[in-house]
Amino acid sequence: MKKKTYGIGAIIATGFVLLLSGCNSEEIGSDDQPFYVANAGEGTISVIDPTENTEIEKIEIGSEQTSHGIAASLDGKKIYAGTGFNGKSLALIDAKSKKVEKEVNFDEGVHGIDLSFDGKKLFVSLTPGLGKEGGKLAILDADSFEILSTIDTGYGPAHVAVTPNGGQVWVANANDESVSVINAKDNTVIKTIQVGKVPNEVAVTPDGQYVFVANVESDLVSVINVNSLEIKKTIKAGDGPHGVTVSPNGEELWVANNNSNDLTIIDTATLSIKAIIPTGSYANHVAFSQDGNWGYVTNRSSNELIKINTSTKEIIERIAVGSEPHEISLEDYVNTSPKEINYQFESIENQSATNSIENHRAVKETKGIVIEAVHIEDPKLIQDLNIDVSITENELVFFALTTHSGDISNLIQADNLLFIDKAGKEVSPTEVIALNKDSHHPEFIAIFPTVDAVNSVKLQNINKESLLMKFK
Repeated sequence: MKKKTYGIGAIIATGFVLLLSGCNSEEIGSDDQPFYVANAGEGTISVIDPTENTEIEKIEIGSEQTSHGIAASLDGKKIYAGTGFNGKSLALIDAKSKKVEKEVNFDEGVHGIDLSFDGKKLFVSLTPGLGKEGGKLAILDADSFEILSTIDTGYGPAHVAVTPNGGQVWVANANDESVSVINAKDNTVIKTIQVGKVPNEVAVTPDGQYVFVANVESDLVSVINVNSLEIKKTIKAGDGPHGVTVSPNGEELWVANNNSNDLTIIDTATLSIKAIIPTGSYANHVAFSQDGNWGYVTNRSSNELIKINTSTKEIIERIAVGSEPHEISLEDYVNTSPKEINYQFESIENQSATNSIENHRAVKETKGIVIEAVHIEDPKLIQDLNIDVSITENELVFFALTTHSGDISNLIQADNLLFIDKAGKEVSPTEVIALNKDSHHPEFIAIFPTVDAVNSVKLQNINKESLLMKFK
């Protein structure tokens, strides 16, 4: 069969979707201290040397997945990371020996991790399986790893953030378009606030006055007053805002946009856009060095950590890391002496309809699994992936799945994937290779024997239905 070039076909199924955030320290984020990146797709943690701008080591956590969230103790001696849905556990790792010292198991998948202001407590979001309602926030003693309390949140809790005074814990609930505000003293839910579609991460200003929520499917950031617990404004970011962090001086909000592959920099006083920086494939999470001179962005698809000069807004380094990099441990730093910011947007009334959340809910019920498939045509790519097949005798298809809730890492298998030709004949793959094991964003290569006139691919047993992907 003569090879053709195929485009990308996408399909959205009825299912469900997911989030993350940060704390503080004298050590965390200083220019010469290593920091850490959670590689969700391979169960490792990259150790980054900020002086050499390189990955100096990978820590194996004994799992095929790493949680999207990661944290480091205030003295820099401990790392806290989860095993996602693969192990459903939280690990305490010694930063010197790189060994797991303690581990606690849960019934749900571990997603977001944050540390209290004094470093004594850990806040961990626990999300149920795909399509399931519910979710919890677990509170642990950071040293003993004893579970102190569990609190019901909204559906599909993702990332977590603690206010600088330690009084509130904010949890983004991806599946019910809300954030839960929790009283850290008595572990009760103060209020549940409706925001945009698929809220993923929360960032608090260093002065503790405002919270910013990245709403992935609305392309918006919600701005919430911490005292009144009311949304003051919503602002347009890029396409698919996923990660949010406020600069140490409180002057800038950095938003990583998954789908537009860029970083939106917003003035926190006026909520106006100061700059847009193209970063690379799937800009994911953002963090700053303690002195604020450097910003870091993870690129989920290109497996990079981008280092940016915060003054010039120029990319100065691209650091190779592991598969599916997500949160950066530097997000745990909170400035204890922030600048006083004159928030001018408080006086703005009748905000533009183009900035309203309701205006961006036009696409109803789009929570779910997004499946993309594309034929692989380049023999060099096959060699780079170390796949030992003939491209003239086989059809190779790349599949990328994404959701923000539950575990879909085992969704594509040889027994539920079929090629269909124009005559309706169905052909099973000879092999399915997992490129990464991230619970929410797995990628696969399926190898089929060559057939004529391939028309579509059928994925069976997904939400009790069969889905057809048409190739263009």
